[in-house]
Amino acid sequence: MFKIKEDYRPAVIFMLLRMMAADGRQDRREYLYFIKVMHEMGMTIEDLAAMSTAPLPTEEKLPADERERMIILYFLLFMMESDGIIAEEEIRLVKDLGQQLGFRIELVTDLIQVIRTYDHGSSPSEALLDKIRTYLN
Repeated sequence: MFKIKEDYRPAVIFMLLRMMAADGRQDRREYLYFIKVMHEMGMTIEDLAAMSTAPLPTEEKLPADERERMIILYFLLFMMESDGIIAEEEIRLVKDLGQQLGFRIELVTDLIQVIRTYDHGSSPSEALLDKIRTYLN
């Protein structure tokens, strides 16, 4: 389970929903990925239902912890790719949200490129970590 504090979960859900809508297409795989992320954050469908009656979260309420922000960026990157088609609208949104999370546009762009080049269904985790390491040094 990924540690995203409860206070930040509404913003993560909101960002993922924006990602799902970005390309204007509905795909079952995006919904399945959304539910997977909810589960990984320790959320239930009931939690989501409770959030639906609350005011929309603002993206300003994001974690200060870099590890948590990186987890959120990973969620966004994999949501972008979850339907097997990476649309330009999704790329623009990931770049925008990545910057809102506090990451350099160059890093976000490089991570998007890694996601674009790997085979759907395989894991690019090591390649993503290699890119991140280049920005840490």
